Amino acid sequence: MLQFSILTGQRIMSPALTALQLFLNAVPESVHGRATAAICNHLLKGQHSARRLEALEGRRLWLTISDTATTLRYRFANNSLHYDGSRQAPDIHIRGKLVYLLQMATRNEDPDTLFFARHLSMEGSTEDGLILKNFLDAMEFDTEAHLKAWLGKFLAQRAMPVIRTLKPGQRLQAIAARLT
Repeated sequence: MLQFSILTGQRIMSPALTALQLFLNAVPESVHGRATAAICNHLLKGQHSARRLEALEGRRLWLTISDTATTLRYRFANNSLHYDGSRQAPDIHIRGKLVYLLQMATRNEDPDTLFFARHLSMEGSTEDGLILKNFLDAMEFDTEAHLKAWLGKFLAQRAMPVIRTLKPGQRLQAIAARLT
């Protein structure tokens, strides 16, 4: 839900988004890069679509958050995302404001919509960019497969009724929607 000031027509940011921007500015990029890579890799456990990342093996991805002047640098290796401290040029470079990157990451907005509206831009290898974009478009998080890969079949079967009741994915999307 976007809010605008009646007097200026400017977008009003939520206090939580402002706090997240301040946090991004205060903490070194390497910390963010390592943490987000670890979270992404954890979430990819058990996901069938993760195999699509094989096509990006060895490629570099930069995410630049324009309103915090933060650039997160990653490299794809062994079907996972790794923080890449080198300054070697990226194969794919996505830029945009934090709010739009969060919308894409939480699937509160379709990536195509964000790119076509020019809220996000992508530079670099067209082929690699399309692979990544198609991966994001096709990503449907399979909670049960993730839990089986992470906890094992026995514990996953016992956890699934609780997970279905709590609906963490819907809650995360709702939280992200309030940020924006």
